[in-house]
Amino acid sequence: MGDPAKTVMLIVEDEALIRWPLKLRLEEEGMKVIEAADGASALSQIGHDGISGVLLDLRLPDMNGLEILRELRKHHPDCHVWIMTAYGTPETRDEAEQLGVEEFIDKPFDVDGLVQKLLQRLGD
Repeated sequence: MGDPAKTVMLIVEDEALIRWPLKLRLEEEGMKVIEAADGASALSQIGHDGISGVLLDLRLPDMNGLEILRELRKHHPDCHVWIMTAYGTPETRDEAEQLGVEEFIDKPFDVDGLVQKLLQRLGD
């Protein structure tokens, strides 16, 4: 996957103050970024061809991030997924790991540090 210019990232996050800085930093790295502010928007974007990675908020206004993750796996079984949350329980972490989540990112987080971690993982 190594070339950031060929990477399409879907950011599913209802808080614009988290979503926008992530979008800008990922675009600075040459990635194409698709945004979704709620679960319904995320589900409509899941069919997009070429999604390489997803940054997924666990708590959205209209649904749980795990519901989106289950649907995502039907369309993109090999897609890299990171869950961002301040509310991760051992049960949700276990279920997410069974669904192939790369990692839980605890909020608040450092945007630059997260982007570097994503670049490293996507380059593997």
